[in-house]
Amino acid sequence: MKPILMDNAFEAWAVAIRYCNDIKDGKATLQYQKNFVSSLHNAVELIMKQMLLNNNDHKVAEIRKPSNEVDAKLLLDYFQATDLNCFFDSLSDDELSKFHTIQFSDLISQHKKIFGSSLQSKETLKTELELLQQLRNNETHFMISQDSFLSEENFRVLHNFMIRFYKIMKDWCPVNSDDIELYILPYWGDPAGADSVYEFNCNTMQSFSYESAVRNSKLAKAIAEILNGDYQYGAPNFSPYTIAKELTEGFNGLSAQFDEIWAMVYMMQAFDIIVVNDILDDEQGRVYHTITAQL
Repeated sequence: MKPILMDNAFEAWAVAIRYCNDIKDGKATLQYQKNFVSSLHNAVELIMKQMLLNNNDHKVAEIRKPSNEVDAKLLLDYFQATDLNCFFDSLSDDELSKFHTIQFSDLISQHKKIFGSSLQSKETLKTELELLQQLRNNETHFMISQDSFLSEENFRVLHNFMIRFYKIMKDWCPVNSDDIELYILPYWGDPAGADSVYEFNCNTMQSFSYESAVRNSKLAKAIAEILNGDYQYGAPNFSPYTIAKELTEGFNGLSAQFDEIWAMVYMMQAFDIIVVNDILDDEQGRVYHTITAQL
C-alpha cells in the first residue's frame, strides 16, 4: 500500500526547496518568504503524519465527538486497524471528514519518538520546529512585513533544518517493519530524473545575508549589465514593475520570467543597488533618466 500522504507531502516539500533556493539566489520578497514558510510547514507536518501512519500509530487522528452508533463503529474500526494507510485509503469522503488529525504542536512534542533512531539520542529539533510553527502562525493570523517576517537568522535556521530533515527522511524506516514501500522518501538511494526535485543535499549555512544573496545572484548581475548600458528611460516611473516590464519587453537575453525579474529588481532597489540619474538634453531641453546598478 502506498503511503497515502506522500503525493501531497512531497509536492509541498519540492515547493519549499524551490522557494528556499530562490531566496538564496536573492529573490526574497515577502511573497517568496511567505511561500517558503507555508510550503515548508505543510511538508513537514504531512511527512511527520505519514511517519505516524507508517508506524501504525493511532495518535495520528481521532474522532473527537462520536455522535451516533455509526461514528462509534468507525472509531472502533480505526483502533482495530493494523494498516492505517489502508484504513484511511478505504474511507469515503464523509467518513474522512469525521477525523481530526494531530496538531502541529503535538507533533513537536512527540518529534523525537516520531523520528526514532533517525534522530541522535540527545539531539532535538524542537527549537527549529517551534520557529517554523511561529512563522506560519504569524503569516496566517496576524500582520507581517517585509522587514520583520523572516529574518536572515531565521532563514539560516530553517535552511539548516531542511538539511537535517532530509537526512532524517533518508534514514527513517517504520518501527518493527522491513517493508521498504513504507519508507518516507519516494525513492531509494540517490534520486534520479523527476525525483531529483526532492533532494536537499546542501552545505550548512554559518551565516546568511539577503543583500549578499542579491549581489551574488546571476540574475542580478544580468540585470545590472543591461542597466549599466546606454539605455535611457523617458518616463520618471522607476517602480519594480515598470523596470521589470522594460527589461522583459526590451531585452531578449533575459531568460527569467517577469515575476522573477520583478522580485530581483525589488530587492536591488531595497538595497540601493539600483540608482537613477537625471540627464538634461541641452538640445531639446528635456530630462532623461538613466538607471545604473552598483554591484
